[in-house]
Amino acid sequence: MKWKELSPTNKRNYIINILIMIALIFIAINIVFFTQLKSLNANLDEIIEENENLKEQYNREVTELTQRVNLLSDRVVIENANQEERDAKAMPVGIPVSGQVDLLTDPTESEKQMAENNSVENDPLAQLDFESQRLNPYTVEFELQRDSRIIASGDGTVVFVGEDDLYGHIVKVDHGNGYISIYRYSEEPKINQGDSVLKGQMIYEVTKNKGVLAYHITYENTYLNPFQLIEIQG
Repeated sequence: MKWKELSPTNKRNYIINILIMIALIFIAINIVFFTQLKSLNANLDEIIEENENLKEQYNREVTELTQRVNLLSDRVVIENANQEERDAKAMPVGIPVSGQVDLLTDPTESEKQMAENNSVENDPLAQLDFESQRLNPYTVEFELQRDSRIIASGDGTVVFVGEDDLYGHIVKVDHGNGYISIYRYSEEPKINQGDSVLKGQMIYEVTKNKGVLAYHITYENTYLNPFQLIEIQG
């Protein structure tokens, strides 16, 4: 039936039905849209919550990492300070005696007459021509009184204990930094080869009324004036 053949009532009902169908379609579309929008909002809320959780976790990990870095930094500072302290204690800078003592020979005076080659590289026991020279140019001699002590001038390891033709006994302490201090005295040493010694630890005890200590320092197998180290450290 054609539109012209429809009665006015039918035309009106037809139009109403079409409008109802359009309205239903619109409502259905809106329902689908709002359902999807609600789902998107829920997903967005989950994403925001997850993002907040990740942010919180990130901040926590950054805080923990910062604390670890600070701890490691503090440890490095402490270890460096300890190493500096160990290095300082290993330097043979102290006078190697305690108690009443007099200086018998000053190597500074002998330095002007020092031989051109004072290396002990070819003789690790440092037993140079003491018989002909009597003393190494850089030897310091101390006269000690009874109850004085001959002590290590720095931390180190005893690398040699033996007899000495001129003084009776000889002790060598390797300080682990190229320096070796040498102590020559008449009485028996109180330490043994292989011992670790601390700065100020007794090497010999003076039980005689008087005794003479001959003290040397070498650096990389070359004799040094001990007073150079002592004076540098004050």
